[in-house]
Amino acid sequence: MLIVLILLSAIPFILLGIFMLFSGMAHPEADIPPSLIGTLIIGFVIAFLLAIILGAFSMGYLLKILRGQVPLPEVTGFGRMFVDGIKLLVIEVIYLIPVMIILAITAGAALLSALPILMSMPTEPDFEALMPVLMPILGGVIAGVLIAVIVAILLWLLLVVGVVRFARTGKIGEAFNFSAILATIGKIGWGSYILALIIVVVIVAVVQVILGIIAYILSFIPYIDFIIMILISPFIMVFMHRYICLLYNSAGETVSSQATNSP
Repeated sequence: MLIVLILLSAIPFILLGIFMLFSGMAHPEADIPPSLIGTLIIGFVIAFLLAIILGAFSMGYLLKILRGQVPLPEVTGFGRMFVDGIKLLVIEVIYLIPVMIILAITAGAALLSALPILMSMPTEPDFEALMPVLMPILGGVIAGVLIAVIVAILLWLLLVVGVVRFARTGKIGEAFNFSAILATIGKIGWGSYILALIIVVVIVAVVQVILGIIAYILSFIPYIDFIIMILISPFIMVFMHRYICLLYNSAGETVSSQATNSP
């Protein structure tokens, strides 16, 4: 069932791929009209948004795991899972807003300042002469990205606990109850908490590398990388969220009544 839920997110891109295939067959001379390029871009955006929305089902199921249900909860209550998944998506987008603002102010401003220079460049520009002008702009872009990455990591540390609080209370506001979030992390211990998250990231990264090697060895099988990803993703997702659940419980937090009574 989890494989099916994960495949739901792939359906929009599969349909887009079929459309691109037939479009390519209609224009074998590779002279694709500009109108078709615009259609493909719009199609990709729509497919991306639909994939995120359909992914709400699997996100809602993972919230069941974060509620501390033991044994592993059944894949049932699709309406509830979808609504919870959409709420989780809203929470993640809100957490992402500060990062996007920083990128817009720093890197975005640097790129905008470089636009007039790039527009005025001759057909064969002298990059050596332009480097003194472009280097400060490039430095601004790099600085903006670095600041955004640091802020993203700090917000992620809060988001992990915030999502568990949302899962166990059903209240979106609890995902932004920063005093309670910081108190929970304090009970776990900041060092232990950060180390635990680093460990799970490393474990998942190692598994991904091993799967990549296996996919490379079996590359003679069509779409083997996609097949492996679909088959293994449920195990990785369940492992990560059960790990985070146990990490949260190590602060002495109890499973709420909603966790035990949820459909």
